[in-house]
Amino acid sequence: MSRFLFYPYAREIIQRLPEFYKKNYLKRFAPITNVSYFEDVRESYVRSSNNALYPKEHFNVPPKVIFPEESQRALWGGEGIVTGFIEVKRTGTRVPKTWGPELRQHLFHSEVLDRWMMIIVSLTALKQIEAMKGLDFYLLKTSENEINSRLGMHIKRDILLKLADPEFQRSKPDIAAKYADFTIPREEAEWIGLTLDEAIKKQMKIEYKKERLEASIPKKIALAKALIERLQSGTNGTFCQNIRLNWSLTHL
Repeated sequence: MSRFLFYPYAREIIQRLPEFYKKNYLKRFAPITNVSYFEDVRESYVRSSNNALYPKEHFNVPPKVIFPEESQRALWGGEGIVTGFIEVKRTGTRVPKTWGPELRQHLFHSEVLDRWMMIIVSLTALKQIEAMKGLDFYLLKTSENEINSRLGMHIKRDILLKLADPEFQRSKPDIAAKYADFTIPREEAEWIGLTLDEAIKKQMKIEYKKERLEASIPKKIALAKALIERLQSGTNGTFCQNIRLNWSLTHL
């Protein structure tokens, strides 16, 4: 939970966050639909270890997946740690057991960033990266709730900012055309992967700079410009031109 939620003024800032960030933030907590936790059982009843029959819906309970802090500094491909019990066949007793992803350190190259990175990945994430033909395509095509890694989202944000850079589009047109389907405006790319705390701080910084800029302009000039814009939107164009001419002459 964000610590800013305990401050009333921060709740108003959350309401002023960009709409595209709010939508992406809600998608971050969406359940992963392409993962099946259950075995396909045709029978209506399943016999448990105590030789009793239960409806198959009794076992359709998804396990509780634990995502430690280390998973945010690596690419686990949506995998996590699951705790449970296994039954010893010789004695029939149940003993606790923990299952986790198979991790390995691998060297990746980002074509857009032109950077080599040593990242800890799970075997599932490595297979997904190989199937999508590169780290860039994997991060751009995969949703945030499936990546589930702050490291992955930081790299994704850097890639999107690079693709939105006009200088990059002029210097490397082939790479820019290759990833053209994923190019978004820079204003949106800056918000990709930010936590709620980071988004609130960013919004506060933007509003602070805007207030400083407005305060640096004298009120006389600001009100005169507002009046001219209001008159321009009306039908009396000649009167508006005369006011603009008089205002310009007084500031020569």
